[in-house]
Parts: sequence; C-alpha cells; structure tokens
Amino acid sequence: MNYLGIYSTACDKDFQNRCRVAMWRAAQEITDQEPAPNSQDMRRDWAERVLREEVKITDRQLALQVLRNVSIADNPADTPDQDVQAQVGTVINSIIAIG
Repeated sequence: MNYLGIYSTACDKDFQNRCRVAMWRAAQEITDQEPAPNSQDMRRDWAERVLREEVKITDRQLALQVLRNVSIADNPADTPDQDVQAQVGTVINSIIAIG
C-alpha cells in the first residue's frame, strides 16, 4: 500500500476502532497476569492507564503501528480481528513507548 492508502486507512474510524479494541484486549491480558513481587512493571502501569482511558496514543498513531504489518496494510478491511490483535502484540513495546 502506498503512503496515501496508509494515511487513509490510519484515519478510517472503523479501522481505528478495531485497533483500539485490540489494544484494550492486550491491556486486559496484561492486567489479568499476576504481577511480579516487588516490581515496577511498566507494562502493567500502561495497561491500567489504557483501561482508565488515560493513554496519550491517538487512534491514528495506533492504527499506524498496526499498519506496519505489510499483510494488514495490503488489505486492512478483510484482515481478521485476530491478525490485528496479533500485530498489536507484536508492536506493544512501541505502543507503550508512545504512551
């Protein structure tokens, strides 16, 4: 997909919403895990902020992270939700870094 196509997809509200749900699910999975004793877990802190709607990442930034996957970028409308979820898992550290 060319840059204009990536931009259009990253701005598409339906695609953004799919990415947002995938991020929520990733955050829920993190919070469901038992925290390590005496640890400051950045991932858990981030996940709790996601679930409280306190993260800084925009829907477009999140969509762009998901679109880093060429297969998703080539056909975003027909990409199964589980592939979007898997890509969120793949780029989770980048998403956390954005905030």
